[in-house]
Amino acid sequence: MDKNNNTPLAKYMASAAAVLGTTAAQAQYVYTDIDDTTIVNGIYELDLDGDTIVDFTIEHILGGGQLGNVNAILLHPGDSIEGNLAMGQVANGFAYVERVVPGTTIDAMAQFQGINSSTEVGYMAFRVDGQAYPNSNWAGPLTDGYLGLRIMKDDTACYGWARIDVEDSAKSFTIKDWSFNPTKDSAHTAAFELLDIMQTVLANLEVRNSAGTLELFTGQALRSEVFNAAGQKVSEMDPRSTHRYSTAGWSTGMYVVRISGDQWYHNLKVWIP
Repeated sequence: MDKNNNTPLAKYMASAAAVLGTTAAQAQYVYTDIDDTTIVNGIYELDLDGDTIVDFTIEHILGGGQLGNVNAILLHPGDSIEGNLAMGQVANGFAYVERVVPGTTIDAMAQFQGINSSTEVGYMAFRVDGQAYPNSNWAGPLTDGYLGLRIMKDDTACYGWARIDVEDSAKSFTIKDWSFNPTKDSAHTAAFELLDIMQTVLANLEVRNSAGTLELFTGQALRSEVFNAAGQKVSEMDPRSTHRYSTAGWSTGMYVVRISGDQWYHNLKVWIP
């Protein structure tokens, strides 16, 4: 039985562990875990640093526009000092909010163009007649999308992240948790508090794919699901430490195995001959 240590996932987790090792000793982060809160055609006021001042307003629009054909999620600066921004890019004159990858460093070197400084709006999702604008990174459906955020404290930048789900066709969004580094002008890491959980589990993941059987050994009770190349679920298992799938009858090709914890999931590609 060989550990799957040469996959992109394994390499990513190794780099994430390195980030955690250098960061954990240098900062105490403020992590806020709330009951998952779903917003439909309304706003969520995000107080990233817990000082009772709204740092960002996340707005959901359902069936907006003159024709009632627009679903959108917009990110606005809140009531704090001017300069609260999000990671992202400008395209065709509009600011689009990035969906950052867990492990991304959020600091002064990041591209904070996800909110337009003149109109004070960043487009997370924008759908017209069901079609998403090309740069809408949050059009849905998606689970565990991360915002890379900057707020100003006493004219100095501080950094954090927030985790959000988006329903299919951007019909709603759900905010789950967020984190903030109170040390001024100091980097943060997207999903920092969750990466150590994922790293511990997935560093010990063992995968065996032999004739007619796909086996996963996770070392603790985790849920797993298998999807084909078209995104269709072909099988699943409730939480357990040993996952054994019969691949008899599966078509030859690439499959995605999703391993899920309480607050995270990771996808692993496997080839079924």
